[in-house]
Amino acid sequence: MELSGNKAKLRLMTSNDVVELYNIVQKNPTLWTYMVRRMNSFEDMQTLVAEALTNLEKKTELPFVVIDQDSNSIIGSTRLYDISYERLTVELGSTFYDKSAQKTSINTECKYLLLKLAFEDLHMIRVQIKTDVKNIQAQKALERIGAIKEGVLRNERILHNGRIRDAVVYSITNNDWTLVKGKLEKLLARSYNKTH
Repeated sequence: MELSGNKAKLRLMTSNDVVELYNIVQKNPTLWTYMVRRMNSFEDMQTLVAEALTNLEKKTELPFVVIDQDSNSIIGSTRLYDISYERLTVELGSTFYDKSAQKTSINTECKYLLLKLAFEDLHMIRVQIKTDVKNIQAQKALERIGAIKEGVLRNERILHNGRIRDAVVYSITNNDWTLVKGKLEKLLARSYNKTH
């Protein structure tokens, strides 16, 4: 499965992607600040990818690598997970990008492609996104596209570094999708016009 935009292409993850994904983390030491898993070694990335592929087989997850269409290189990863075809709900997250892709339209385009897949192809009624209460940048980005802040899960989990995290919960429902889709398309059109 591939999803393509103007700048980004999402391709399902394979075991061959471990080296490139780990290299992104190695080059960007602060990248993992708000991630919930440990990433101290190449083996940690192997485990992350292996678990994602197991969940892909179980049909509970769609893990993607993000490819920059200009350079045709992997610049990050994102996914739909905790997929429930009974409840028609899914979570979007486990997202990280190389510094070169941060503060570009790539993240906006990836969110657009994943939400379109969730609502228009998988016919989900709810997409949930959780982020660390300390990750203000992610919260602003979610609010900018029209995700609704539902509240804070206190002591949501203990992180790999021992810190107890509070998580901010956002959602986009099928009823919100038309409005959110319009916002995303406007943002993408604006950024696309800037580069042309």
